[in-house]
Amino acid sequence: MQQDTGGSAAMSFKHRDAGHGAQWWGSAWQLLFKRGATGVWIAMCLIAIFMLAASHFIPVLGSLAAQVGAFVFAGGLMLAARRTDEGTPPEVGALFEGFGPELGQLAIGALLVLAGMLLVVAILALAGIGTMLGALAGALMGGGTAGVALVLAGVGITGASMILAALLLLVPIGMAAWLAPALIVLQHRSAYDALRLSLSACWANLGALTVYGLLWMGLSVLAAVTFMLGWLLLAPLMALSTYAAYKDLFEQSGAMDGPPRLTT
Repeated sequence: MQQDTGGSAAMSFKHRDAGHGAQWWGSAWQLLFKRGATGVWIAMCLIAIFMLAASHFIPVLGSLAAQVGAFVFAGGLMLAARRTDEGTPPEVGALFEGFGPELGQLAIGALLVLAGMLLVVAILALAGIGTMLGALAGALMGGGTAGVALVLAGVGITGASMILAALLLLVPIGMAAWLAPALIVLQHRSAYDALRLSLSACWANLGALTVYGLLWMGLSVLAAVTFMLGWLLLAPLMALSTYAAYKDLFEQSGAMDGPPRLTT
């Protein structure tokens, strides 16, 4: 459902129960082996991984290119997933379809996510420096063994606090980024609207997202113990499960655990 809200469209998303997090992986498995598309999906993901890894060797702008490239490739993979879902085997070239009409919004989305991450790093760095300076000042005033103990305690507290703060601040950024490429290429959303809608939908479906994440961790362990060969399947499954989550939350009709949530 879409409504005109004075220039910024609103969209309802569904509130699913926790079990849907597992269903997204199940849907991805079915899509991966649909109409003989498995080899194409593995090839697309390998090409994307190698190109993103190679971009890090570009002096100065390598990390920026990788961030934008990841978003653009994600857009191409969402279009390939749509094609697979409709019964048409995608071609490897579908990976690059993010460089089409939605390239600008995908790039803006990537840059907004990067800006958010840099802001988090800056906040944590300033907080860490402030805590360390406070501990150092206390050590200078206390002197002796007590002062050294105070500095060590300050370092430990600072490290633990920064890790916790990083998780709290980076998780919402990841939620905003997760479904944004799909919303941009499949719903023609602006980068800002896509990031906002993705964050809202993920937050409203935190139970399903938690189950999805726990299963991802388990599958990652299995992929690692197979001498990384499991990633040949897990990488495309990650892309296809993202598409499945997008479709389940934004497109499919059916039973819901609650009323649609309307974002404005």
